[in-house]
Amino acid sequence: MGLMKVHNLLQGALLGACMAGWASLVEAFAVYHAFPYHADPLVWSSLLPSHLLLGAGFGLLCTLALPLVTRLQARKDDFQIYLGIFILVAGATLVLLLEARMVWLPVAIPTLHPRALTTFAMILGGGLIAYLLLYRLASTSFGWAFSSFFSRFATAFGLLLLLLFAGLSWVLPVRPALVATPDRANQAPPNSPNVLLVVLDTTSARHLGCYGYHRATSPHLDAFAEEGVLFENAFAAAPWTLPSHCSLFTGLQPNSHGTGWLRPRLPDGVASVDGVVRYDIHTISEEMAQRGYDTMAVAEKSWLTYNSGLSQGFETFFDYSLPGLKDRFFVRRFWTRYRDKLGMPAPTPTDKGGKRVIDTAIDWMNGAHRSRDSKRPFFMFVHLNEAHDPYQPPKEFWGHFLPEGISLEESHALTPRNNTEGQHEIIVGDWDITPREMEIFKSLYDDEILYQDGLLGRLFDNLHEQGLMENTLVVVTADHGEEFGELSHRIGHQLSLADNLLHVPLIMRFPELLPAGKRVQSMTSLTDVYPTILDIVEHAQQVEPWRTPDLLAIEGVSQLPAMQKDIKVRDMILAHYFNPTSYLTGFTQWDPQYVDGGLREEVARTMRSIDVIRTENEKLYVFGDGERAFIDLDQDPQELGSEAQTIPAGKEPRARQFEQRMQRQLTSYERAREILVGQLAWFRRNVKWHNSAVNEQASTQNLENLGYVGSSSADGTETEEALTLPPLLELH
Repeated sequence: MGLMKVHNLLQGALLGACMAGWASLVEAFAVYHAFPYHADPLVWSSLLPSHLLLGAGFGLLCTLALPLVTRLQARKDDFQIYLGIFILVAGATLVLLLEARMVWLPVAIPTLHPRALTTFAMILGGGLIAYLLLYRLASTSFGWAFSSFFSRFATAFGLLLLLLFAGLSWVLPVRPALVATPDRANQAPPNSPNVLLVVLDTTSARHLGCYGYHRATSPHLDAFAEEGVLFENAFAAAPWTLPSHCSLFTGLQPNSHGTGWLRPRLPDGVASVDGVVRYDIHTISEEMAQRGYDTMAVAEKSWLTYNSGLSQGFETFFDYSLPGLKDRFFVRRFWTRYRDKLGMPAPTPTDKGGKRVIDTAIDWMNGAHRSRDSKRPFFMFVHLNEAHDPYQPPKEFWGHFLPEGISLEESHALTPRNNTEGQHEIIVGDWDITPREMEIFKSLYDDEILYQDGLLGRLFDNLHEQGLMENTLVVVTADHGEEFGELSHRIGHQLSLADNLLHVPLIMRFPELLPAGKRVQSMTSLTDVYPTILDIVEHAQQVEPWRTPDLLAIEGVSQLPAMQKDIKVRDMILAHYFNPTSYLTGFTQWDPQYVDGGLREEVARTMRSIDVIRTENEKLYVFGDGERAFIDLDQDPQELGSEAQTIPAGKEPRARQFEQRMQRQLTSYERAREILVGQLAWFRRNVKWHNSAVNEQASTQNLENLGYVGSSSADGTETEEALTLPPLLELH
């Protein structure tokens, strides 16, 4: 009898393991299908042992409980049928109960809430009905099907198949991300350099040593700048993450790509309705993939994701702002949810994710991830978010730059307000922050930059160690800066286009083509990064510039002439801030019952768009409500006139000239894009309407002759004709 019990327990363990293993395989197909990023089959095979172990344990428990839910005679007649039915129904019911608690029911609802209990009762009732039906069916003439399905042979064969599939996963290729460019080239031209694009989120140029800051916040970046080219006057096209990155990735002004508070997604051609023309904005990652580059990105920022349209063109994308492929499996989700209660809490993160980002970038470069194709040059995008609020650097860096007379305890006392809500309190006037408190925040911000600089140093060191540094074009920049009370006591990076937000670092290193230690004084926009990278790559490859409609429609210009020959290729920059009403409605102080939301009048006034055109020493603000402000930066370096919305006496003609220039520039951009890659241009090109190829070629040639089109080779950038795209060197 004892041997028989052991035999039954073994049968239960094998049945449970087999069912759990096959359930995990079915789940893997569902998870892989829904996952927008690259998918490695090894993820499932690495999780399979834990599923088999848990399934075996559950099978043992069901074997012990089987006498409670079956008759003795039924167990004697065919033990494995009724055991299999019980394990199957009990396992499915348990999974549904846990899934209901973890996903279906809101987190705010307690487990013993009537709504939760009702849901659980319905699932248990459904499980009981299913068990009784299958129990009854097993005793009929259809029982042979159950007998075959739950037999020892079927169980053993099923487990062997699972192990075979797990073994095959080692040789299956990694699936590219869903928005990877389908027509990428399999091989890049000879002499193609690698490209590494690093964005330091919320890192102001004015807080870096290489830009003259009084604190030593950036020793590694300073050393890097001495080996490359530093742009003294680089400016973002928008003051916050999403629209700024969209301009960086597309070479387009925010007015052109349209991505911001009003439309928080860059068009990527994925969204379509009943086959209607899918509009797609061409990004640098898509372009590099089409040139044969292996494209990879790693970030942990919620704005830089598949949902924001910024993952397009990347074959490999590590998005640490969302659960990864492995963490989407049921067992992993359960463990993440309940490990604290099980006495094994997750380790406390030491930073905002920067270490993991750099570790992933280094591992990928070194071949630790199967997704990298070492036979192709890479285009890698790395995003570090350490300088972003809340200003809470790792413990060993906290207080490094605290002003004299301010203790660590005093800085920690601000922690409850050291967050986005604290910034909102300042904006709406609920917190009259003192200069001393502002200095604490600024010093903690500098601490974050110092820590981030160390991470950047690790990335550079790895490039040297792997012998990649000299054949890699490295571009380091930021998406925007940060305010600390310079205007209206604001802190953060919203509601303004002041230079504190737009002036960003931009440093490039590629010894083959770029001089070391060069500092470019002329103006640069982040829209120039895309065409500049292409220009450098094409020069290194010694090939003719590509002349596709997407590239001809880029609104930035290559800065390579400025770096190599001191040719001034731009005399002004544009920036845009979309109406932030949707941002303001997220404040806890917002009252939707009132038209103005119940906010202060001066806050309600910020619910408008802002456009800026800036030269080396003058700047015009054009607000969406019709107000204007003209700034002479030599006389008003803090841009106080932008808050007062004033045009100094005698400057009205100059302001009108600036506004005319801005409107003409934006109109030229719109004209070029509509002719080259607009909705109808896309339609004509794809359906061969009206001999579109001939018309498009003629239109492109006409645009080039008129000077409307900028490109990676900077065609037409040295002319001063009235309708030329930037640079138009006329505002002196």
